[in-house]
This record gives sequence, C-alpha cells and structure tokens, in this order.
Amino acid sequence: MIEESERRRMLRAHSIGPKMVAYLEAIGIERLSDLAGADPEMIAMRIDIALCRKHMNRLGVEAIRNLIALAEEETERS
Repeated sequence: MIEESERRRMLRAHSIGPKMVAYLEAIGIERLSDLAGADPEMIAMRIDIALCRKHMNRLGVEAIRNLIALAEEETERS
C-alpha cells in the first residue's frame, strides 16, 4: 500500500492523478523511488495486465514517463 506521503510526492508529477497512483499500487509500486530507472512502456504493460486492458494510451505512458523523471530527480538529490 502506498503511504500518504508517497502518494503526495507522486501526485507532484505532471499528469499524474489519483487514478494513476491507484494503478501503480495495483502493480506493487509503493514508493516513488521504485520507479527510478524504470521503463515507462513496461510499467504501462504491467498496469494493462493487472487491469485486464488492451493498451494504455500515449498520454498515460507520458504521465508514467513524467513520474519516472521525478523519481530520478529525487534520487539524484539524495
């Protein structure tokens, strides 16, 4: 489960909303740092599989890319 503080950090990324955070939680992502270095297409595929969907659209993949960039920025600062 994503803690509230992590949820707030994730929501700072451009185009990330509560629904996307719930999708990430569904695939076992619990911390923003879990996404550092991740492949956005792979994350999108994992979400599609977990939700029994066909394809996350390009805007969803771009939102994931923004979240990964935020995770990497925060990792660099630490």
